[in-house]
Amino acid sequence: MDEHMNISQKASVGSHENTLIGVQNNQYGLTHMQAIEMAFSIFKEYYPQLKKDVLEELNGMVKEKLSSVPEENIVPPTPRIAVPTLQNASITEEVDIRELYANLLANSMNKVVKDGIHPAYVEIIKQLSPDEAKLLCYMKSHSTIPTITLRRENDKGEGTEIIKNFSNIGEFSKCEHPFEINKYFDNLIRLGLLEPSTLSSLTNKQLYEPLKTHTYLKPYLEEKYLQKTEYNIPKFNEGYMSLTDFGKSFCKVCLNPIQTITIYVGEE
Repeated sequence: MDEHMNISQKASVGSHENTLIGVQNNQYGLTHMQAIEMAFSIFKEYYPQLKKDVLEELNGMVKEKLSSVPEENIVPPTPRIAVPTLQNASITEEVDIRELYANLLANSMNKVVKDGIHPAYVEIIKQLSPDEAKLLCYMKSHSTIPTITLRRENDKGEGTEIIKNFSNIGEFSKCEHPFEINKYFDNLIRLGLLEPSTLSSLTNKQLYEPLKTHTYLKPYLEEKYLQKTEYNIPKFNEGYMSLTDFGKSFCKVCLNPIQTITIYVGEE
């Protein structure tokens, strides 16, 4: 099929193999409503018993996101993305996470970005918390951020990590639990969205000072705390956290554009 040929398709409920009836048309692509109706028709055929109010909310989200896309760029949804995306979104209580699903579905029907969508994105969203989504929104515009790990050591350099990969972006991102950041990082690393560097650090050392003097760490640096163990010498290991190429692609597809945050903490 000529890649420049525009396709108009109408949704029709039937067998799974015949859900979409294609009608070729050389003059225009799909309208926004046609594309949305097709996606929801595919889904309802597979999962007919779902909350109507949730699907209506998702419909509105997708409609809003597609409204700025020229109709000549609207392409039919693929069941591989549409079905699991709507299934997961329909049982998700957090609005912030449903927003990610809506972005994914809308972009899957935009031919400009469709080819950059990986099927794994659906499952990745499923495994994100709202706070982790906020962190990714921040890192979309600050792709590298400083982190520190606080250790307690003896005079031989032996010791243990007390706080790993600490960062203050949980506060800047308005996370509900801003000091669970190291756990969030662990999950985002596991999902392939972030990668840590603990063997090298950013050249601008001033970026680490707000972390080393943060009030959250003060109790762990007090003498009475350090005297409780033979490892009583505090040491900071400087590092950084950055988006992987896969993470950057995920953010581009699944996250809304956000305004630049004025507090500068991460990039050189």
